[in-house]
Amino acid sequence: MATTRVHFQAEIEDFRSGLVEMASLVLAQVERGVAAWEDVDRAAAAEVVEGDELVDQRCVELDQKIFNLQLLEAPVASDLRLLHVGLIGVIALERVGDLAVAIANAATSVRPEGADSTIQAQISRMSAHAVDVLAQAVQAIARGDVALGERARADAAGVRRMLDEVVQAVGALPSEELETRAWAAAAVLVARHLERVANNGAELGGRVRFLVTGEPFTRDQAHS
Repeated sequence: MATTRVHFQAEIEDFRSGLVEMASLVLAQVERGVAAWEDVDRAAAAEVVEGDELVDQRCVELDQKIFNLQLLEAPVASDLRLLHVGLIGVIALERVGDLAVAIANAATSVRPEGADSTIQAQISRMSAHAVDVLAQAVQAIARGDVALGERARADAAGVRRMLDEVVQAVGALPSEELETRAWAAAAVLVARHLERVANNGAELGGRVRFLVTGEPFTRDQAHS
């Protein structure tokens, strides 16, 4: 029995590592997608789209691991909470992978002549903050760190404020030029995708307390 439990704990640790590795892959996709958008680099955007296949593959692998651990092993309550939150995390990361693809695709819809450097810089900062929020949330799950999960949740509110700033800045742009209008519309879309990245991080961060203590999770914990 002891040998079985040691094997199970090794599998649990392998799952934690796999979740962190998937997060690293997904966040790199977000960063590459934003870079492709900023540079209007269609080749780089195509690489992000192609890379989503690996994200989907990792999602399937971790989903199968969770299934096996739940049904073929003997998890205790704390293990079950990790697997429950971990499955939500895998699904969230797969969604963020799709957001990275959407950001990359925006690069193919604009011309560089319409770009506004100030708004581009705002979106670049927003990207860094959104990536950090999600990275913190996944690390909080992997470590069982409630304080880090709360920090991710709080930092997500800052990303939402940055979205408002981008929308206001876009609204102040001159609307006479067609290229500027097209770029501005795409910029708002990219900013909204980044806000969704951070929102996924906020939800995951809000679930860490349940993971550690068993305290029921509510939506208010994710977004308050």
